[in-house]
Amino acid sequence: MFDLESLSSKIVEELTSLMDKNVIVTDKNGFIIASTDSNRLNSFHEGAAISMRNQQELHLTEELCNKLRGVRPGIVMPIIVSGAPIGVLGITGKPPEVEQYAKLVKKVVELFITDSISREEKERDIREIEFFFFDLVTTDSSVEVIEDRARMINIDSSLYRRIAVIQTYQQLEITDVEGLLKIQTLHPELKIIRWGMEKLVLLMPDIKKEQLVEGLTSLSLRIQKKIRQKLPIGVGNFNNFHQLKDSFSQAETALAVSERQGKIVFEEDLKLELLYYSVRDEVQKEFLKRTIEPLVAEEELMLTLEAWLKRKSSLQDLADRLHIHKNTLIYRINKIQNILGVDLHDMNDLVIVYTAIRLYRKK
Repeated sequence: MFDLESLSSKIVEELTSLMDKNVIVTDKNGFIIASTDSNRLNSFHEGAAISMRNQQELHLTEELCNKLRGVRPGIVMPIIVSGAPIGVLGITGKPPEVEQYAKLVKKVVELFITDSISREEKERDIREIEFFFFDLVTTDSSVEVIEDRARMINIDSSLYRRIAVIQTYQQLEITDVEGLLKIQTLHPELKIIRWGMEKLVLLMPDIKKEQLVEGLTSLSLRIQKKIRQKLPIGVGNFNNFHQLKDSFSQAETALAVSERQGKIVFEEDLKLELLYYSVRDEVQKEFLKRTIEPLVAEEELMLTLEAWLKRKSSLQDLADRLHIHKNTLIYRINKIQNILGVDLHDMNDLVIVYTAIRLYRKK
């Protein structure tokens, strides 16, 4: 239920800045909850109580003020929102003077409150979806529980099949999320969820890959106007609603790769990267220690090794690309083999070294 008291001070402050009149707002019982004159707070305003009861504007003349408690000359009007009175607005002054703009002020206040209620409802809806998604991917609730909660917040569980994660590098406000939902072109039923302090999660229906890339690119460009840097995006695989936890995990893996590659990455397209990101950090460190760690400090040799692993032509062509003599290249390759204890012409050693280089660059 809407709480008028939480907005009443803002209403009085705004109106006072626009006109040289004292303003009050009362609750349904006629007690003043906001006033230009702070001494009137919490006092009973009999004129407001009458206006509320009759749901009519009341002109408080000098004569009427002498008969009613806690009133001053002016006009009091019920604040009507969605067809129901929620409080009373009062403006002090001679009624004939105040009457010229009283109805307009009342309408502005009612529109302001209606807009605030709408914003609160949208924020509540977004937060409910955020809480629901958190439970969906972090707990092992039964299918029945998930279905019941989804229905409570009007989510069609048969619609959503995939997760994408966008790295935003800063937390976005709910108003930012609302704006993105208005301009996004992915799907009318797309859900955008803030995840932690620096990510957005997209709960998506079944969308063709080409359309998905186009829509995600458009959305990220909009966010980049605020963040001012390129945003990594990872996309998980299709799954049924109750197993979107897996799609979320896949999207997180793809996001880590996207940070290095600078483009949208689909987990389904990962190959070696899939192995790299599924291996524990301590295992990765031990693997590097046993393979290329002795060479890491030798930047020139590391660059030569990477060029060797990527070569598609003769030694002479590779030497030319590195701007060194062919004999210098041969010397470096022999030195690399001696340091690492490998044979770069042996397929087994070549695969190990290549994997280690890729893993090192990933880290």
